[in-house]
Amino acid sequence: MAVLSITQGHDTGAVIVKDGRILAAISEERLSRIKMDTQFPSRSIPAVMQIAGVKHEDIKHVVIPELRKGEDIFKNIFPKYPKSVFAGSKSARAGFGDRTRQLVMSGSLLMKTYPRMALLYRRYEKRLREMFPQAQLHRVEHHLTHAASAYYTSGFEKAIVITGDAWGDFVSTMVCLGEGKKMRAVHRSYYPNSLGHYYQSLTNWLGFRGGRHEGKILGLAAFGDPASPVYDEIKGLLVCEGLDVHAPYMMGKIWHKKMPFAKSSMMSKLVAKYKREDIAAAFQRRFEEVVTTLVKNAMEHYKVDSFCLAGGIFANVKLNQRVFEVPGVKRVYIFPNMGDGGVCAGGALYYDINQNGSRGSALPHAYLGPDYSEKQMEKALRDKGVPFEYHKDIEVKVAGLLTQNKVVARFNGAMEYGPRALGNRSILYPAVDPAVNKWLNDRLKRTEFMPFAPVTLMEEAPRCYKNLSGAEYPARFMTITFDCTDFMRTKSPAAVHVDNTARPQLIDEQSNASYYRILKEYYKLTGIPSIVNTSFNMHEEPIVCSPEDAIRAFQLGHLDYLALGPFLIKGQNQN
Repeated sequence: MAVLSITQGHDTGAVIVKDGRILAAISEERLSRIKMDTQFPSRSIPAVMQIAGVKHEDIKHVVIPELRKGEDIFKNIFPKYPKSVFAGSKSARAGFGDRTRQLVMSGSLLMKTYPRMALLYRRYEKRLREMFPQAQLHRVEHHLTHAASAYYTSGFEKAIVITGDAWGDFVSTMVCLGEGKKMRAVHRSYYPNSLGHYYQSLTNWLGFRGGRHEGKILGLAAFGDPASPVYDEIKGLLVCEGLDVHAPYMMGKIWHKKMPFAKSSMMSKLVAKYKREDIAAAFQRRFEEVVTTLVKNAMEHYKVDSFCLAGGIFANVKLNQRVFEVPGVKRVYIFPNMGDGGVCAGGALYYDINQNGSRGSALPHAYLGPDYSEKQMEKALRDKGVPFEYHKDIEVKVAGLLTQNKVVARFNGAMEYGPRALGNRSILYPAVDPAVNKWLNDRLKRTEFMPFAPVTLMEEAPRCYKNLSGAEYPARFMTITFDCTDFMRTKSPAAVHVDNTARPQLIDEQSNASYYRILKEYYKLTGIPSIVNTSFNMHEEPIVCSPEDAIRAFQLGHLDYLALGPFLIKGQNQN
């Protein structure tokens, strides 16, 4: 029995699950071409049904990964909200003034946000009932869907599951236990005690867009000093005691730049006094300390050494490395679409496994989106008047171009699900020249502080990265960093950050044969098992989805070559 689920709010999308497996998944932004689209997923719903081969009448169950807002307010917010603000903390006792400001400030945000969300979600529910009158609608708590997305695709028989984001159904952090087919929540930390809000506020204050540019802050942090005086000033903003995450001072001291009292806030003074690199480094350090303390406490309490992670905070790949490095942790897995774009997958899996009796399994790959035939690609090229060559062995041709230091955009097979480009919608380049991080980002109109990520042959990964055992699986999806070996730093310096880490995608023939062959051929020619893999998109645009998207981005980015399936297109600078 097929189960449809959608994401509502920001980064909307849809997924089809059957027999405990994700058959198709796509974010609305890839089809609408609006980054982190908030509209009803009117394009992605029919798209996933087509990909999965599911007919309209086959949809008997539709899952919404959020509680009803009225139910949320009266069951969670009113009884627990003041308590969550004034919760005692032995290690950081905020004064009455700080907590009162926290209560007033976050309360005003709730009142601004919830009525709008309630109206929006009511409209979503109405549209779903109109589209699928034969189906039953079900709601699953937001953080349970995050947890389900990670646990039910991990392949682990037993695990502790930790989720964290700004908030969802008024929860900011959840700890679950999974064993076999069963997964249950054992602890919740409520807003405003929010790890996600902490990092989002930092992002805004450092001049970027919270909710979108947190990755830039992570990259920036590596250039700063985590032991600078900033750390002592901010370490009390977040604390962890037991399984509780507390933010006793946070909203009372880190005001959003547009909020009242911002001019006199802690952040305004820090930004005026210290380098932004040191501020980012100190915040990242405290962020890692609090989450790893939570991991240690959960492991000690429940005696489980495998961890599944989901929620927006786990887009922070350095944090994921720190979790894996906690003594006693044997395995870690991060759901590839860890943010709110992935809750539709978790919602469908949670319902299917708990109600239909299905069983989860390890996610074999993340290529769950639209695929296009050679005829469709050729038609797009002819319609655009783009000259092209056909190459039966396109992989060999691409590998040869890479050895000539050419930038090759690659469009092939089904599109990836989640924020990472994993080879089918990627831009490829040799990882031998660190300068590529400047000039290629300039071409793509991007501003980044982290180097491009590498893709590495799975069988050669131990030569390139340290401490892989137990984290090879999430490395397939580019969701964790590793310390680099001397070999990696010497042979592929363009993909190694200033802190000697890299965020690799490990590739084998089984998961993506064509992509693997490109890298294998390149390795035969150069002896280097890694190349740069960055997402195929222009700055602030979604990753390309269709052949038409690929042609447009290729031309705007002034790239050297485009490998569109078996077709090779030269850039204007190559003529």
